Amino acid sequence: MARAHYLAALIALDVGNHEVAQKALTTTVRLNEHHSPAWAQLARSFVMTGEFVKAEGCLENAVSTEQGNPAVHDLIGAAFRLAGNLEAARHWHEKAVDGAPGHVPFLINLANVQLYFGHKDEADELLSRCVEIEPENAQLHWLLSRTTTAMNIWHIEAMQDLVASHQDPRSIAYLNYAIGKEAEDVEDWRLAFDAFSAGAAARRETVAYDEDNDVSVFRAAAELFTSDWLEGKEPGLSDAAPIFIVGEPRSGTTLLDRMLGAHAKVNSAGELRHLGFAVRRVAGHDEPRQFAPGLLEAAAAAEPFDVGTAYFDSTASLRGDAAHLIDKLPVNYLYLPVILAALPKARILHLCREPMDACFAIYKQLFADAYLYSYEQEELARHYVRYLDLMDLWRERFPGRFLDVAYEDLVLKTEDTLRGVLDYVDVSWQEQCMDFTQQETAVTTASAAQVREKPHARSIGRWQMYEEQLRPMWEIIKSRKSPR
Repeated sequence: MARAHYLAALIALDVGNHEVAQKALTTTVRLNEHHSPAWAQLARSFVMTGEFVKAEGCLENAVSTEQGNPAVHDLIGAAFRLAGNLEAARHWHEKAVDGAPGHVPFLINLANVQLYFGHKDEADELLSRCVEIEPENAQLHWLLSRTTTAMNIWHIEAMQDLVASHQDPRSIAYLNYAIGKEAEDVEDWRLAFDAFSAGAAARRETVAYDEDNDVSVFRAAAELFTSDWLEGKEPGLSDAAPIFIVGEPRSGTTLLDRMLGAHAKVNSAGELRHLGFAVRRVAGHDEPRQFAPGLLEAAAAAEPFDVGTAYFDSTASLRGDAAHLIDKLPVNYLYLPVILAALPKARILHLCREPMDACFAIYKQLFADAYLYSYEQEELARHYVRYLDLMDLWRERFPGRFLDVAYEDLVLKTEDTLRGVLDYVDVSWQEQCMDFTQQETAVTTASAAQVREKPHARSIGRWQMYEEQLRPMWEIIKSRKSPR
């Protein structure tokens, strides 16, 4: 009987129906309290619906009931990874590989976690083993391209041969993004752009980007969150002083997060979705999309104190003993007025970057399941213009309530810029913030490899290598007027 409920839960999870899945999994563990896979799946589902305290309890039960099955070890590792506990994730993925050393999915999961911790040699060794087992696996070649700097074209040529033999758009995307990255390593700019462009086109086939919704979300934010709205709200929760790092992806948010996270009074929790979940819980708004006009309307109507309290409670296990928790989900800029209302002692740091550098950096990055606007030049540029316009509006309506930090200043005038940031968030200067590359803590973003390096200016102006190819993007960015 427990097995039937577990299988029903897996079907529900596969289609994203967490309500049905949680009911089926709860029944499973009621009938068999030692069903470790069900506890792990229940933990993952609770994380996806923002019920983090429940997820932690389920993970404890998954660990206490597991019976040495490598597949269950890998599942527990995945649940810990999703919950943000990467140390535990690495431990359980290692156990999975120890139990099944030739199973490629387990090796990939462990390699990914090793990359998060900056252990590129270990990841490279794991992925090389995978390629020996599955030489035509496109994802493996993409992951392998991220572990080292290419020194020659042999791997590029091998991947070009693989592109010709693949029909699946996702595989073609993986291979082309890997070719583009390695072509840039060897400074073959024409090949690099052709590959990025082909990769983006293939990836665009696999995502359902709704630009009309994107336009509506930005319009709703501008209409709802006025200065009068903020002034008319009751005070939020004054007990918490988190640090929010916001902006578009590839703008330096991870770099600044690493610097601040090295401070003794600051603890980085990575890219959290807790704020959005707090809004949903308080407002009782069940919205499957990360952002939609109705969700912003619910956020505007919610009581700030309740939102702040829900956020504070859900991040309790992530704060540790630190005075400040860093939440660096870039797109929280859409919730910026909500943060001001719900968490009045929060400090908001907005990373700015030269728009064309930023847009090209986004365009050439293969993301997981986020930033769906990033795979077509004009769609990306129109979105970026909406973002720039909204941030201008926030500056006008909420002057002095957040700090703009220029990416270029962060890498060219690092100490001066960092001192200004630390002063803004009201913590003292500590030299280890400049030595952030020595940190052992994990990084789960697309910048996981780059932020292990010291700040450099190599990417400033990089888009100009492709000025002619990027003209569709440039025409929209330079106008600062979205045609939609």
